[in-house]
Amino acid sequence: KSIQDDFTPINLSVIEATFSGADEITPSLLVEKGVAETKGSKAPRIKILATGEVTKKFTFVGCSVSAEAKNKIEKAGGKVVA
Repeated sequence: KSIQDDFTPINLSVIEATFSGADEITPSLLVEKGVAETKGSKAPRIKILATGEVTKKFTFVGCSVSAEAKNKIEKAGGKVVA
């Protein structure tokens, strides 16, 4: 089973285009906005990838984040909460 089976990958470019600044990004919010789909009756496991740039200050909660994506998020003033 690959990581693709466990996680729904989402690029920073999609987050940047979909959300305004200062949003708290959670798996359930990504489903609500149509960026991700539920897996059965529960929110998907999300992996944020570094493709694209981020200029807005986002807080990511309950999402896995690649090291490069985390650097970009923090550089823009955002944060990743485990």
